[in-house]
Parts: sequence; structure tokens; C-alpha cells
Amino acid sequence: GPAALQYAASEGYGPLREAVAAMLPWPVDPAQVLITAGSQQGLDLVAKVLLDPGSRVLVETPTYLGALQAFAPMEPEPVSVASDNEGVVVADLQAKAADARFIYLLPNFQNPTGRTMTEERRAAVSAAAAKAGLPIVEDNPYGELWFDEAPPLPLTARNPEGCIYLGSFSKVLAPGLRLGFMVAPKAIFPKLLQAKQAVDLHTPIFTQRMVHEVMKD
Repeated sequence: GPAALQYAASEGYGPLREAVAAMLPWPVDPAQVLITAGSQQGLDLVAKVLLDPGSRVLVETPTYLGALQAFAPMEPEPVSVASDNEGVVVADLQAKAADARFIYLLPNFQNPTGRTMTEERRAAVSAAAAKAGLPIVEDNPYGELWFDEAPPLPLTARNPEGCIYLGSFSKVLAPGLRLGFMVAPKAIFPKLLQAKQAVDLHTPIFTQRMVHEVMKD
């Protein structure tokens, strides 16, 4: 009815936030889910809240070009972390973690390499980042594209308070919907929400309601 065409909550459509929380493989409070205009907007919001000119941000070698473009307006200093076929090299991460604002990672079907981080490497990376007090921004737009077996647990599932998780409906429904989501610790969620409100007030509610209807069955 009219509610589908009216202004809505900046956090996102309540039932969709609940559905997103329920589908993730670790306990998630729907109050920590922020619906975004694609996960690309999530990268923009993270940059606005966490980065300043000269801030060091760690990235895989190579990494997603769109993330570097989202970070660039804040004028940070990207620092490449060595990577192999299993993911980022933990020793190099530890060597470069000091004073970095966060590390940006794509554990599943990484863009542009297509590699998937192994379970052993995920455990090691998560432990090393937690020990160094280094937040992880985990981008998982491709994580639903599994056919043969369940994917390994996300990095965020291992340390929810030390990670921001980005997801998307682009790869499983339609890219043109521009619908994604973030899961963030309660301490930082209000700042991300404030940044979201300044950008576009809220993600289109008609699209959110449509996707929720698809998710119901």
C-alpha cells in the first residue's frame, strides 16, 4: 500500500533486517543490520566513518578496485598485504597492522583473483587481527554462490565485535536492485547510520519490501 511509496526508516525495512539476520551463520541482532544501496555503499560509509587523510588501510594483493575508489575520497594510504592462494599472508599482516584503521578482505571468490580463503587461513587471520586490535571489513558479495558444499564460516562469525560485514543481493537476485546490507558492532552502528542518513535518507523501500517477499519463500 502507500507505505511502500513513502519515506521509511534509515536503518532499513524491519522485516528485511530480521530476515538478513536470520540467514547469517552466526547470531546477529537485527538492530545491527543496516540496509544499503548495494554493498558498494557500505564501503563508502565505512570510509566516511573510519578513514581520514593519511590513514593507513590494509588491503589484499591484489584487491577490488571499487573498494579503493570508495576509500579514495577520504585520502587514506592503502597498504598492500602479501597474499597467496590461501589468502592474505598472516606474517605480513602482523608486520603491517600497527596503526592501520582496518584491513579490507574478500574471503569468498575474491575479486579479482577468484580465490577462496581456506578455513585454516581464516582462523589464523581472525586471531592475528584480534590480537593486534585490527578491525576487519569483510566484503562478501559472492558468498551465496556455493553449489557443492557450505562455505567456511565468515571471519565476522569468529569475532563479531571486531568486524564489519558487507553483503549483497546483487549476485543472487539482480544487480540493478542495488540492495545490500551491513552488519556492524553496536558501538559503531550509530555513526554508520548517521552517514547513511546524510547520503540518501534510506535505501528505496519499495525494493526492500520486494526482496523481503522473495526471501519469505
